[in-house]
Amino acid sequence: MSDKRHGISIGIERFGDKFHLSFTAKGKLTHQDYQYMVPMIESALAEVQHPEINVVADVTELDGWEVRAAWDDLKLGLAHKREFKKIAVVGSGDFQEWMTKIGSWFMPYDAKFFEDKEQAYKWLKD
Repeated sequence: MSDKRHGISIGIERFGDKFHLSFTAKGKLTHQDYQYMVPMIESALAEVQHPEINVVADVTELDGWEVRAAWDDLKLGLAHKREFKKIAVVGSGDFQEWMTKIGSWFMPYDAKFFEDKEQAYKWLKD
């Protein structure tokens, strides 16, 4: 096991049936990271009949996923694909921008890549 810091920080704000989820990923994500994150999201969504979720995902310090964690990420996206409306991915580099575009082809939500977090928040409000 690596001593390098990794994990997920998550913030959830609720406005009626609308959610704003902020997500920061650091290091190489593990299955265990998703075991902590997913119940928080599920709990926040449990009592809302038709949630609409906008996300800011900060991946500037993300080094990737373990295979099982990548599967967890896909399962989370598929389980809530109709609830996610916009996902603003904040990162750096062509690879992260490319991954955002590829991911958006397979999901029904709008996804857009930003290098500036303030621009990402502004896009979510439009």
